[in-house]
Amino acid sequence: MKNKRILATTLGLLAVAALGVTAFQIWEQQNAFRGSEIVPPQAAVPITLQRLDGTPYDLAAQRGRVVVLYFGFTNCPDFCPGTLAKFQQVVARMGETASQVDFVFVTADPDRDTAEVADEYARHFNPTFIGLSGSEDELTPIWQGYYVGRLIVPMPDSVLGYTVQHSTRSYVIDKQGNLRLTFPFEMQAADMAHDLQLLLAEK
Repeated sequence: MKNKRILATTLGLLAVAALGVTAFQIWEQQNAFRGSEIVPPQAAVPITLQRLDGTPYDLAAQRGRVVVLYFGFTNCPDFCPGTLAKFQQVVARMGETASQVDFVFVTADPDRDTAEVADEYARHFNPTFIGLSGSEDELTPIWQGYYVGRLIVPMPDSVLGYTVQHSTRSYVIDKQGNLRLTFPFEMQAADMAHDLQLLLAEK
């Protein structure tokens, strides 16, 4: 009888331990980023560009907010509209907390994308999205700072004249102004929303 009690107690403890590990694993999964984490975090490269209304958008002034940056161009046939459409899905998933996130489209094609064109393009997907442009001299250090690959490819048989090959990742700045994550193009909106909620929950 005594042996049976010892066996039952041991099995019970093992079961509790197993449940504890499982609970911890679940907690760990829920609190782990699903995008690519920057370790250690890096101070975000400064961005100060004129908005359509003439006021500057200063990344350093966004402390306390999360910022998602995407670099592209308005004549992009696939990655850019696909990414901004996904951002809109993220906003829908996040609900009211999405108001604490800036979704910013920065052009990689300033010759065609004026501030007006870039902003109108971004707002086409969501009226709160921000589209930014500037001169090539203003944009070059920003592209370089975020390691944005950018290549002008001539298209002599197209009315566009050229296209722009560019990086397709999104860059996420936390509330302290640090580059914390990048999101690959194929990342799902649900996973993006999950990571942004984790960043917003940080003190």
